[in-house]
Amino acid sequence: MRIVTVCRMNQARSPFAQAVLERNFPEDQISSTGVTAIEGTAILESVISTAQNWGVPITQNKSRSLSSASEDLLQADLVITAENSHRDAIRNLGFSGEIKSYEEILEDQDFIPIDPSGLLPDAMSRELGKVGALTLRAALDAKGFPHVHNIHAVISHGVSDLGIALAHAQMARIATGAYLIDVDLRAPLIHEIEDLGLERVFYDVDQLELTDIPEISTMQILTHTRQMDFPEKYFLSPAWRTWIQALANRAPIVLITAPRHSRARRLADSYLASYMADEFTVISA
Repeated sequence: MRIVTVCRMNQARSPFAQAVLERNFPEDQISSTGVTAIEGTAILESVISTAQNWGVPITQNKSRSLSSASEDLLQADLVITAENSHRDAIRNLGFSGEIKSYEEILEDQDFIPIDPSGLLPDAMSRELGKVGALTLRAALDAKGFPHVHNIHAVISHGVSDLGIALAHAQMARIATGAYLIDVDLRAPLIHEIEDLGLERVFYDVDQLELTDIPEISTMQILTHTRQMDFPEKYFLSPAWRTWIQALANRAPIVLITAPRHSRARRLADSYLASYMADEFTVISA
């Protein structure tokens, strides 16, 4: 498949999206551009550094103008744009194929990223996480992401909502016979799991390809073995997607994610952990 990612200046969102797709779909032809990009402008160093830490290294270090990328665009099977307003520029080149904008991929509007240029590091990382999540979701929607059973993401708004969110997730899993999975790799749940009387069954993101999918009871939860400093690089990996897909082919899944807002900073974890979900529930007390 030929995919082109598009933002405004081709310095942050679209080159990062290109890197995410290159990591996940190495067999595809991926490129990026910007509707008002100046040819040869350097990609933002902060974006390059974040991408490197997250395991999706930037391969296009200079921006490409729309005119220089016109051949790629006209041959593309899918164009992913950062904003709906970028559509006209793409259509004006004569492209008649499929265009997906971040503004229309998921109903949860909190997923929509803003341009991270000029933001402080934490805020920039959060927006790039949204870019990664929606880019992968757009590609999977176009390619097909076959899974037999429903994937339901339960997301706590803040840290204080985690207990209520886990209780809601547990009720949802009992109702559907689902796997319940704690996907907060940065800070796996401990006290909330104990308070609900659940037994922890551990998985390890470094060994997903070697991990047999366990059978768990309705009073057990899959949770990670330890805290991870850069969970983003696992959520953005093909191994994570393959593992979730394999689980969803066996039974329904309920994911309990990290909170969207932590005490100290806003993180990208909840978006990246849930981009494959069919259903979203945000819990806020």
